[in-house]
Amino acid sequence: MLFTAPDLARRLEAAEALHVTRQIESYRRLRPGCTALAEPIAGGVAIASDAAFGRKLNHVVGAGLDRPLTPDDLDRVERLYDGMGLPTEIDLCPHADAGALTALATRGYRVNAFSNSYGRLLTAADLAPAAVPGVEVRRVEAAEAERFVATSVAGFSVQAHRRSADLLEVLARIALDRADTTLYLAFVDGTVAGSAGLAALETPEGPVAHLYIASTHPSQRGRGVQAALLNARLADARRMGLELASIGARPANTSARNAERAGFRLAFTKPTFARPPAV
Repeated sequence: MLFTAPDLARRLEAAEALHVTRQIESYRRLRPGCTALAEPIAGGVAIASDAAFGRKLNHVVGAGLDRPLTPDDLDRVERLYDGMGLPTEIDLCPHADAGALTALATRGYRVNAFSNSYGRLLTAADLAPAAVPGVEVRRVEAAEAERFVATSVAGFSVQAHRRSADLLEVLARIALDRADTTLYLAFVDGTVAGSAGLAALETPEGPVAHLYIASTHPSQRGRGVQAALLNARLADARRMGLELASIGARPANTSARNAERAGFRLAFTKPTFARPPAV
């Protein structure tokens, strides 16, 4: 059974911080000359890219676990996001130093959202996943890069909280660019039905298989596509020798339900503390 002690929280947060750092590194390769950055902050990282991308590629992760989040830290990140006309948004792990709450409250931060961090131990049983009838999953080949991008964009384009087409394409191309990521396509009766990624992350706290960018084509929902993509990625992660998998999701959304059905356990829920940009 997975028990969320502070050491596991640090490992999951280290994986998330490394994941978003790799996102920015890839974005910089895709758009040379851009001003995107990933800046260490209180043991975590503040990422900044394009203001048009909102919080997805502009927020703070993992701060306050290794050391307190200080007023000087907040000064730095506020200057960063104020300069972009964006709110400063900090996803705070509940295992962070308790002083972070006081520091944020003193400066007028308010909670505007929550996100769930899920974990799952991998075992030998994952090497032989149950098949999902009618769904075939395979790794993306080099010649299928554009098919992966189109499938990912189509799947995310109908979410409740819609993202811009530019952001959706950027996220798909970032996944293609990352050397730590294996990508997948799912097929139903020979038709592309979904896509997903698996990042093998080596953190100072230990390795983590991070599952991300999973989507289903709107015409193929309800066919078990995400279950098949989850099973395939967990099997590959175990073959890589990884023993811990992670997924992030908003509470009660489809990704959260799929993760729990696949045996993931809620490790913790993170509030997002936000401060409006300075006028």
